[in-house]
Amino acid sequence: MRARPRIPRSLLALCWLIPAACATLLAGGRETDVSGVYQGHAPAKDAARRVFTLSLASDGTAMLTTQYIGKDDVTQHGRWTHNGSQIVLTFDPIGSNGPLRPITFRHRDHELSPVHWDPNEWGRAGPPVLHRSHVVQGGL
Repeated sequence: MRARPRIPRSLLALCWLIPAACATLLAGGRETDVSGVYQGHAPAKDAARRVFTLSLASDGTAMLTTQYIGKDDVTQHGRWTHNGSQIVLTFDPIGSNGPLRPITFRHRDHELSPVHWDPNEWGRAGPPVLHRSHVVQGGL
């Protein structure tokens, strides 16, 4: 009968620890860059047929442009923060009026889905889901 060679326990432990450490490092290093341009359309029943374009700059500034078909665009400026899959968009004051209340989005793949908004400002349905676009605006 032939004896099996003995593998030192420390070497066996390294065989388990090295792949686990590499997987942890690789997973932790994949911070998603959510800056960019996102676009979405209001639902078909929206009489204004609005198109929304949200530009998230890498410096934390944001610009939300609402295009009303056949009318002038409305642009709101603000800032955005990213925490996990959550994006919070806060707006700058508009003239003598206070700012709009923040909108919270959930970032998943190439989409921003609204999860919290003020229905008095955005209606019960809220803003539309915004999809990452390849449009370049304002130096983004």
